[in-house]
Amino acid sequence: MTANRAKISASLLSADFGYLAESIKSAERAGVDEFHFDVMDGHFVPNLTFGPPVLEAVNRYATKPIDVHVMQRSPERLIPVYASSGGDIITIHIEGIADVDETIDVILEAGAQPAVAIRPRTPVSSLRSVADRVRRVLIMTVEPGFGGQEFLPDTLPKITEALSMMLSARPENDCEIAVDGGIKSQTIGSTLEAGATTFISGSGIFSHPDGIDAGVRVLRDRLKSVRG
Repeated sequence: MTANRAKISASLLSADFGYLAESIKSAERAGVDEFHFDVMDGHFVPNLTFGPPVLEAVNRYATKPIDVHVMQRSPERLIPVYASSGGDIITIHIEGIADVDETIDVILEAGAQPAVAIRPRTPVSSLRSVADRVRRVLIMTVEPGFGGQEFLPDTLPKITEALSMMLSARPENDCEIAVDGGIKSQTIGSTLEAGATTFISGSGIFSHPDGIDAGVRVLRDRLKSVRG
């Protein structure tokens, strides 16, 4: 995995929703590769966030792909709605679904790209049965539910393990390992070294003291410096 393949995904959980359109356009001008849209149901995680109407609003302004991170139990019924509302990638949690293969089928039938996520305590091996069916695996580097949490260093080995598993399952070498939680300039380098290719950052971008452009720039600079 090379630095020029690294993607920065702006997590809208940390955006200022009083200025949603401006936040999206600023992030795109700063050079983000995609947007990360968290859906939380108050059951799978102890928080409530956005639904399809907000996703439709994001889709009106964003020209970059939108990754819908579904943190809810039994999301199958709403997956087609997320896809039609603007979700290009639908990321589901292995812990929150009864039949992962059936759910991936629903995502594909809806015309979106499937991805699978795991919590920090969930073993990477739980993804093995579907590793050949998804291009992207998301390793949560915090417990899902709230933005602005501190990065958990003990998730780094999971990133390396997931990369190895995906490269074995997809020998064409087109897999992505995403990381989400506490991704800032101080932590992004270690996740890159561990094997991550897609870096989801919320407060590191939208809450940067010098603005969104600076937030994205320091992340890019850190990735370049690690790769040399």
